[in-house]
Amino acid sequence: MKKVVIFTEGQGEQILIRQILWHLIGDQNISFECLELYGDNLRAVPFDYKSANPLIHYQIINVGNDERVSSAIKDRYDGYVSAGYEIVGVRDMCSSAYKKRSMEINLEVNNYFIQSYNEILQLGTTPVHFFFAVMELEAWILAMHKVLTRIDTQLTSEYIAEQLGYDLCVIDPETSFFSPANELAEIFTLAGKKYDKHRGDMENIAHNIFDEDILNVLEDKRFNSFTSFLLEIQKQYSEAKEVR
Repeated sequence: MKKVVIFTEGQGEQILIRQILWHLIGDQNISFECLELYGDNLRAVPFDYKSANPLIHYQIINVGNDERVSSAIKDRYDGYVSAGYEIVGVRDMCSSAYKKRSMEINLEVNNYFIQSYNEILQLGTTPVHFFFAVMELEAWILAMHKVLTRIDTQLTSEYIAEQLGYDLCVIDPETSFFSPANELAEIFTLAGKKYDKHRGDMENIAHNIFDEDILNVLEDKRFNSFTSFLLEIQKQYSEAKEVR
């Protein structure tokens, strides 16, 4: 059975990725356990899942801070490689370090951070697959805009365009919004709802993701960072099937 560990910067990323794995790989082929880094220790958080005969097993670890993802990977690299795991990291592009360089989307700054992390995480013969959510995790959610309509039928792309002046069927949230989290919160406000990154918010969003949302992102050509992450998961699944 193939084994992969995914380090995420926060709870929101952990919940969203858990759901993406479920839909992209399928509940008959996967097992996963969710953990959080508490001090220097790992402890279980909701929830784990195991199919009868999984092709691939994931550990999804919330490290609790964007700047801690790379250090957590470095600290645990040898142990996970020795245990036969592949390693993935995911964090937001927008951060306090980013804002010191630019207060708007800047492709040169994006490339700087991507290249820096690629260099930092060259730790051995087993590569670390590192992905930035550009600019924040919420851009990936906005790429799956039909999820919003399932949360509230009022939140169609047409209504959002009428009220906020942009069409989620046309724009790329990764290049249109410096703070996608603020945009998502504003969309929720249109329906009299709140979004503030709490577990309940993310679980509600995750439970309204369908298979078709993931496939639509893969078929679209707009969402570079999200698509790159999904393609890596597809690759892992294909390799697991070949081993089986």
